[in-house]
Amino acid sequence: MKILIVDDESINRILLVNLLENAGYTDCIEAANGAEAIDKYKREQPDLVLLDVVMPDMSGFDVVKHLRSHATEHYLPILFITALDDKESLVKCLDVGGNDFATKPFDKHILIAKIRAHLQIRALSLRIEQQNKALLLFNQRVAREHAIVEHIFSNAIVNDPKVLSYFDYCIKPAQSFNGDVFLCEASPSGGIYFVVGDFTGHGLASAVGALPVTRAFQELSQQGVSVSELAKELNHILLKFLPHDMFMAAVVGEIDASGTRVTLWQGGMPAVICNTSQANKESAFIGGARFEEVGMPEGLRQIPARHMALGILENEEFDTQCDTISLSRGTQLIVVSDGLIEVANGTNHMLMEEGLVDIIHSMKRENQTVTAEGLYQKVLNYSVSKTFDDDISAVIFASQPIELVPKDNSGIALPSLHEIALSAEHLKQPDVLQRVLQIAGQCEGIQNVRSILYTVISELFNNALEHGVLLLDSKLKSTSEGFHTYYQLREKLLNQLSDASITITIEALPNQHKIRITVKDSGRGFSWDNLKSVNDDESYGRGLALVQAMCDQMWFEDKGSKVICTIDTKGTP
Repeated sequence: MKILIVDDESINRILLVNLLENAGYTDCIEAANGAEAIDKYKREQPDLVLLDVVMPDMSGFDVVKHLRSHATEHYLPILFITALDDKESLVKCLDVGGNDFATKPFDKHILIAKIRAHLQIRALSLRIEQQNKALLLFNQRVAREHAIVEHIFSNAIVNDPKVLSYFDYCIKPAQSFNGDVFLCEASPSGGIYFVVGDFTGHGLASAVGALPVTRAFQELSQQGVSVSELAKELNHILLKFLPHDMFMAAVVGEIDASGTRVTLWQGGMPAVICNTSQANKESAFIGGARFEEVGMPEGLRQIPARHMALGILENEEFDTQCDTISLSRGTQLIVVSDGLIEVANGTNHMLMEEGLVDIIHSMKRENQTVTAEGLYQKVLNYSVSKTFDDDISAVIFASQPIELVPKDNSGIALPSLHEIALSAEHLKQPDVLQRVLQIAGQCEGIQNVRSILYTVISELFNNALEHGVLLLDSKLKSTSEGFHTYYQLREKLLNQLSDASITITIEALPNQHKIRITVKDSGRGFSWDNLKSVNDDESYGRGLALVQAMCDQMWFEDKGSKVICTIDTKGTP
């Protein structure tokens, strides 16, 4: 530590130098008057100044003002050494800018203690200043990085305004960056793909996962993949990019060109709500069967998530099963993230899914249009806090025709024929259907109907396996207990299977704008004569009503063990 001693008496300077050196302060600078003190301060930049008050050229009171003018950045302790002992003089020592004083004759122990204390304060002050500078640089760097990331996000996560116009949405981040994501893209078949996702936590750490998800979603949408394939690929990407403690709850969906059929994959999100203004006239259909729910208000239905969030399960464990919903015109499909429902009122009662249903029902009773912003405001009024701790997403699609022009995939597609013969050992493989779909995806000219093709093949394969080969009765699934029993029995019979086969033929005829699918199983067949229409509730254990609705033709051969259907690749049926 460097100490400047200012005194016009040389004996006083010598005395102070000896005292300081004995205390361990060996770097001492002497000045005999005020002008010399100011000059040496500028050149030496001492850490502490011992300043005499009474000097011939400039008093200590005058000198201290000059020293302070040159020591604006750091804390400079200045201790007056004075023979003055009246209160007014001592007070003035502090008023003019001094930090302390010692009266002559001074006690060397007290003086050294004061010097040591003020040097410690200076050291702390310098350390704080260094930390403040480091913090300032850090904040500037963070602000710059945030600006860069925000620029990237604003250009990477962009929805087509034409597609976005079919949705009513309210997206509000809890911080600068949003851990929720809403994406929508036109499908090659003239419909719309969409994803409503909720990453773990919120802020920048959560938002970064949206970048690979957006890129993959946009590319897969252009290919016209099925919702099952889309969900599985997003799961694979998140497993690869995210740490183990992060995942994305999501609703992945596709709306067909008519706007009345929606395919959903739901993992870890609050239940999707169907809100129809024509209660009991046209209900939602789910998975080909009329869907009812006990305790729901009239005109409202819930479709609960049946899967875990994306980014948790490995590919071989991932379940791609989807719900297919048929909506009456004008029916609203309402998707929200958990940030909207996990709020508490003054009695610490959380809103949850039941509370959101009550809000929607009350809005309907009051003849209010259910909007995303309206739901947000109602939930905000319910909450005891006027801010949300989590990101908020509310997305609403009202069933209507989708009038988007599909992209023209120029070029002449090649015809192809794929025949896949599956034995009992093949049928036991958990990924056999996905491998079949991968082969189907190699056909050219299927972009416009790829999702339909995957759904049809999946339905026909599962029907052939479960009802043709394993002879399971779908009536078992009429209750929740029976549903569990059905799939337990399915697994048992499949493990015991030793002599069975299913042959799948996929013939792409791009010149005729057709795809012909044939599925032949080794079962005993069934009587299809009573299969009436797509709207019949009873599908005779074959799940064929949905297939017939998606294809332009379907017929049976070989006593019902063989089904043939065609899909029009120019447009949806």
